[in-house]
Amino acid sequence: MRIGSVAEQTGATTNAIRFYESEGLLPAPPRGENGYREYGPADLQRIRMLVGLRSLDLPLESAAELATLCVAGHCDKASIDLRDLVVRQRADLARRLSDLSQLDDRLAILERHLASGDKPDTAVERESVTRPQRRLEMLSACECTCGHCCGCEACGCGCACSSHRR
Repeated sequence: MRIGSVAEQTGATTNAIRFYESEGLLPAPPRGENGYREYGPADLQRIRMLVGLRSLDLPLESAAELATLCVAGHCDKASIDLRDLVVRQRADLARRLSDLSQLDDRLAILERHLASGDKPDTAVERESVTRPQRRLEMLSACECTCGHCCGCEACGCGCACSSHRR
């Protein structure tokens, strides 16, 4: 089977397959008399698994290693390694989601400041203060410890605390 057919059946591009081979992540397949790569069923299975694992955002090297293990008949070992990798991946994803949620909160506050007429330089400066510093600023400005408001008097930042309901 030629590289174009393998790419079509696995969802990889021909360039990706060549890259995986050049990086040593896939073994180079034998070549026919015409010089074309000739892939077999094991190659197809390995590439399909590699592409599937990469679609889960697993590291390329780990995905290739697991795919190779499984194709070589060591799926039990691959399952154990994959389980551990998935646990780490999910923990990393949870951290990234938390970071994105905090960023979204900060952007929402910045958006309200800009909508209330603050100039970009003062609105951005107010939002660039780190969270612990913002909490100190809030405590001195409004004694609010919720962490969801910026502590200013003017913006109506949407804090749900009773001290901020207007």
